[in-house]
Amino acid sequence: MTKHFDDNDPEFSDPEIALLLKEIEASIISAEAKGDSEMPLGAHEALERKQPEPKPAPTDVVGGFAFFLSLGAILPTGVILVALSLQLFSGDSSKYAGSFVAAAAVGALCAHLFIKGHISVLIHEFKHSLISNLVGNKRKGMKIGRDSGYFEYAYSKETKHFNAFISVAPYIVPVFTFVAALLAFATARQEHIAAVLIVGFGYGIDLVLNIRDISPVQTDLSLIRGGYRIGVLYVVAWNVLIFGVLTSWILGGISGWMHILESLSVFFVKLHQWYSHMPTSEG
Repeated sequence: MTKHFDDNDPEFSDPEIALLLKEIEASIISAEAKGDSEMPLGAHEALERKQPEPKPAPTDVVGGFAFFLSLGAILPTGVILVALSLQLFSGDSSKYAGSFVAAAAVGALCAHLFIKGHISVLIHEFKHSLISNLVGNKRKGMKIGRDSGYFEYAYSKETKHFNAFISVAPYIVPVFTFVAALLAFATARQEHIAAVLIVGFGYGIDLVLNIRDISPVQTDLSLIRGGYRIGVLYVVAWNVLIFGVLTSWILGGISGWMHILESLSVFFVKLHQWYSHMPTSEG
């Protein structure tokens, strides 16, 4: 992934370059007036100097206050959701859990066997571009190879703080799970076990794709502020959150989500009551 700051490209707006161009133009006119067809000495060098240098590969660190604030919220929320969801586990719901695990295993196997090479790289870069486009960045290009690729975009001052989210997008955006959920809602709304099988298959694909590219040499993660471990922690936090949301639905359907909301409401009410009865010091 490559990103550039888009703030009115100044390459040819520098006063020194403008003056240099005028001097070259005057030299050429003078040479032509003397009948000399050759470009004046030093003009080639001057023209070469005015050409913009290739833009270097991105080495800027991403991840600011908003990124770390979201990490501090997502990680404990995901853990709480998983814990509350497991309260829904029972003999009746075990068949849904087993169906989901089986479907996820099949989806993971299919992803491992069939989603590789150009297709895998395309999906990876698509996730970068999806989040980048959603936050309003300007797409500049995409290259898809067999084993690697890149997505290039230009960001502004207003969208700079989204760079970290764009960087980790391929590891947290559940594209296939989302598509599977839409399909399940459209075709199997009344058959919960069928819906669980469809969503489980999509989740298994996402799980493999989200994990497969994680590596210390992957700049998507190593350029996160705090380094590779913070990047991996963010990826884990998001995937735990997604798993918690899915688990509550798998074990309890829509009622499972209502159980989560009710439990969270009770928790915050009790927290407020505890805080209200805390002794306060005066002076």
